[in-house]
Amino acid sequence: MVGGTVNKALKDRVSGLEKFVGVLEDDGVVPLFVQTEQHAIELVDLSKIFDDFMTETSARITNIMEDVVSLTDVMKINLKCLKNDVALVKKSVPTYSGTIVETTTFV
Repeated sequence: MVGGTVNKALKDRVSGLEKFVGVLEDDGVVPLFVQTEQHAIELVDLSKIFDDFMTETSARITNIMEDVVSLTDVMKINLKCLKNDVALVKKSVPTYSGTIVETTTFV
């Protein structure tokens, strides 16, 4: 009967493996191969979502960089105009010999 005991033990082990790996049962257990397929599908979906996110983010960053370059160009123009205005004011204001004259008013 030693062989019968070994066979029963092997059958029990095989039965446990079948439940785990993929023999369909009515007890609500989802077989491993089904779980693996579901995870593979979810992984492909996540990969697509990530790729879309990266594409959209790259486009946004490109737009932001273009806006920064445009803003920088406008600031350069404004600063040049301001520099010209300051130079014009400097030319129109009379220069003094460096002596500051204080005036005192009596009330």
